Amino acid sequence: MIPSDFSNIGSKIRKERRAKGFSQLELSKKLEISPSYLNLLESGRRTITVPLLIKIGNELGISLKDLTIESNKRILSDIMDVLSNEIFSDLDITNQETTDFIGSNPNVAKALLTLNDSYKSLQEDMQNRLEIMDINSSLTEKATRLPVEIVSDFLQENKNYFHAIELSADSLRQKIGLDLGPNIGSGLKITNYLKSKHNVSVNIVHASDEDSSFKKFDSKNKILNLSEMLPYTSRNFHLAYQVAFLEGEDLVNKIIDDNNIVTEDVIPLLKISLLNYFSSAMMMPYESFISSAKKYKYDIEILMHHYACSFEQVTHRLTNLQRPKNEGVPFHFLKTDIAGNVSKRFSLSGIHIPRHGGSCPRWNVYLAFLNPGKIQPQISRMPDGKVYFCIARAFEKGIERHGMPKSFVSIGLGCDIQYANDLVYSQGIDLKNKELQTPIGVSCRICPRVDCQQRAFPPIDKDLKLDITFRGTSPYVTV
Repeated sequence: MIPSDFSNIGSKIRKERRAKGFSQLELSKKLEISPSYLNLLESGRRTITVPLLIKIGNELGISLKDLTIESNKRILSDIMDVLSNEIFSDLDITNQETTDFIGSNPNVAKALLTLNDSYKSLQEDMQNRLEIMDINSSLTEKATRLPVEIVSDFLQENKNYFHAIELSADSLRQKIGLDLGPNIGSGLKITNYLKSKHNVSVNIVHASDEDSSFKKFDSKNKILNLSEMLPYTSRNFHLAYQVAFLEGEDLVNKIIDDNNIVTEDVIPLLKISLLNYFSSAMMMPYESFISSAKKYKYDIEILMHHYACSFEQVTHRLTNLQRPKNEGVPFHFLKTDIAGNVSKRFSLSGIHIPRHGGSCPRWNVYLAFLNPGKIQPQISRMPDGKVYFCIARAFEKGIERHGMPKSFVSIGLGCDIQYANDLVYSQGIDLKNKELQTPIGVSCRICPRVDCQQRAFPPIDKDLKLDITFRGTSPYVTV
């Protein structure tokens, strides 16, 4: 029978079955079991054998790990981060209690995360308003869960892969004529296609013209305005986005409707995210891209030149490679600014990325700011003993014009150490040498490393005992 720690499998099977468009009758026929028995499995009223679980995974195109407790680890990290708040300190909630609760109640755990998001949003909203409004002003706007977190969770639940969009983007790419060779010159082809197919003209806005926008679509006059100060990779991507908007919006809307997403603040953000996905799939077609990625051992700079795309575009595309039976390395992806604000996060590697910032300063994604422009590898070891191979690069981002505001961002990409040899960046590194592993954590409050010189808070699972006569590597001495 299935091990007892593989909890909540039934609901996951139901979710994956529905996502793949199978009825219980259709899937039960493929599994050679009765529909009633499948219904009992999905409702959690029957245990399941390992052979049947493997068969279900094969039919649904998902791995055994995705159906087990492993898929709850991201939720576990987020919940532990929430419970690290000092308001829960009197409850003495242990890590094991948290693990057991999430194992049997993952949907309730997600509900708690939603409440926490709403709480933090309300806190930030109140603080901002107090700073800019008179003390007697009325606080009438409704606080909501952060839309960016809802979109992030949605992408995570779908492994950042949407098969229907991939197929549509491939077809559209061929119609435009982008199926021959690298993407050099793709901008001209897309420009001509926009004019011939949609009567949309592309206008390059000169630097001397006063315009604060990078891109603006005039739907009435059918003119797409692009700043000439945009780098060619961004210009090509905006052109592809315009085609995706004109021909792929119905498909994107269907995905949103099928997933019952109705929140007004979330829909536009999710639509932009999926249209960006569509554009990326057009510029870097799945089969060609994954073949090139494997051939060049995920050398990002080679892929940038081959597909005429930016570092961020290529690394983000690498997280989409989850087509069943033709998968790429399962990466995690992190984009942050120099202040530690995480604007994008996604993890297939299993590493836990904090939900609301506060990541470990030992991560190379933050150290990369010290040497911008250079790709920096790191072997990272988490407190639970898991080891990851990560690369990071910081760079200046903004419109290429003197006096225009720019910012530094850092992109982190990584995978489980077992895939490190698949990446060119591991060449010359002794992956088995434990001395080369950098101990990192998720965030200070839930990290057990008491000897870290960069610890900002004491760990929540230990009593704090400060000695005024002694100072070690950390200001926090625990017992």
